[in-house]
Amino acid sequence: MDARADQIIKRRESLAAIRSPWEGVWTELGEYVRPLRTGFAGAPQPGGKPSTRLYDGTAGMANNNLAAGLYGMITNPANSWFNIKHQIEDLNNVQAVKLWMAAVERAMRQALASNGLAFYSRVFGLYLDLPAFGTAVFYIDEQPGRGLWYSHRRLAECFIAENDREEVDTLYRDFTWSARQAQQRWGDRAGAAVAKSIARGEEDRPFRFLHAVEPNPDFDPQKQNNRFKPFRSVYVSVEDRAVIAESGYDELPYQVPRWAPSDAGTYGDSAAVLALADTKMVNAMGKTTIVGAQKAVDPPLLAPDEFSVRGLRTSPGGITYGGVDMSGNQLLKPLQTGARVDLGLQLEEQRRGAIREAFHWSLLLMVQQPGRTATEVMEHQEEKLRLMAPHLGRIQAEFLDPALGRVFSLLNRTGQLPPPPDILRQYPGLRLEYVSPLARAAKAAEGAAVIRTLEALGPIAQLRPDIMDNFDADEIARGIADAYGLPAKMLLDPKQIDQLRASRAQAQAQTQALEQSATAAGALKDMSAAGAV
Repeated sequence: MDARADQIIKRRESLAAIRSPWEGVWTELGEYVRPLRTGFAGAPQPGGKPSTRLYDGTAGMANNNLAAGLYGMITNPANSWFNIKHQIEDLNNVQAVKLWMAAVERAMRQALASNGLAFYSRVFGLYLDLPAFGTAVFYIDEQPGRGLWYSHRRLAECFIAENDREEVDTLYRDFTWSARQAQQRWGDRAGAAVAKSIARGEEDRPFRFLHAVEPNPDFDPQKQNNRFKPFRSVYVSVEDRAVIAESGYDELPYQVPRWAPSDAGTYGDSAAVLALADTKMVNAMGKTTIVGAQKAVDPPLLAPDEFSVRGLRTSPGGITYGGVDMSGNQLLKPLQTGARVDLGLQLEEQRRGAIREAFHWSLLLMVQQPGRTATEVMEHQEEKLRLMAPHLGRIQAEFLDPALGRVFSLLNRTGQLPPPPDILRQYPGLRLEYVSPLARAAKAAEGAAVIRTLEALGPIAQLRPDIMDNFDADEIARGIADAYGLPAKMLLDPKQIDQLRASRAQAQAQTQALEQSATAAGALKDMSAAGAV
């Protein structure tokens, strides 16, 4: 037995015990919201069918709708959804810095879209898990000669821990691979059990492995060996209880966003938890309504005795002998209870509305209704975005920032980014600025505030024009352009604006001088003519 492997296996068991209180509710949420994404209580069954308690798909469809909205409004591959900026605002106007940042942005976007849109094809799974379970896991690493590799990890496989700043810095992944997959990754180092399985021709036999990533106690920035990097990476074969691979990372390769903070501990609360009671209720009501509608359409029959229903034919066109007496009186009658199936449908629709709102359904369907002014639509958007802002902030802080930081670092270390200009070597400090449609919509509130202020001051400015001296017109123009997403290349550089204004002032001064000269010349001519007379 390997002592390090045994220690990692015990730590996994400890993290599993900490996670266990969430697994019950995750299993229930999985049944109603993500029926094929379970496995918290055990290994998922391949091709397993959804729960038999599922009679209504509103929660699942609302979750899919929210995930699609997040994908389209935050990380849409058709849009430029992030920019590189410097923390010192004046440096962003330096031409050399602007060109370098534009080159870096292009390289990062190419890396995200490489290998068949690898990032975008996998990030949608994260958006499905995040509002459903409250916690999601993403993984970014490099493949020598093949670019970057992106993967959405199943939450059922992952166990996390936080540091003293409440940041996830430890992740243990308990996963299953076939003997063939293990040999492809590690070769002869995959372990004795895998080697025996391959030798017997059992390439598809599954084996359990652990991947432990945590802060490295032996971190030493002076040493170049992978084992002395900030984060330690260890793979363990559970069956052999032995370490089969060990390395390190410069950054945490896993990104673990949480939908909302939880008072219970490390894992996040989800949007689906808020809708769980309504989801269970609408499923129970759906079952009852289905049974009630079935009885209304095909009701049970009332008969005087058991013998009278012998030979009963309920198929279309069937003839039941003995259903009436010789006088034509009906002997078999359907049971009509007078049940209000429509009332059940109304109650179900009310619960469906509550479920949809828990998943921000109306936010994602912000279309202008007939008769509403642009100001009313803008105010409606602001109201909805205020509800979404906390979740958007956490997605940016816990997923997008570390993910793009990881991509930038991997590209920089492999020499795929251009060297920065000298001024950035003197003043390091880059930041990310998100320009996705959702981020733009959030920033549009600033532009709306400026416009409303100017509209309110319009009547006063007609009486007191000097009141507009309180505002910086240039800053207002740039602020509104930024809030509404005007491309930066359409705005002139402040230095160019100063030169343009100086040239315009000079031209105006020359025009005035010429006009004054012409006036003076005319006056002299008149005076000369008067003297001659």
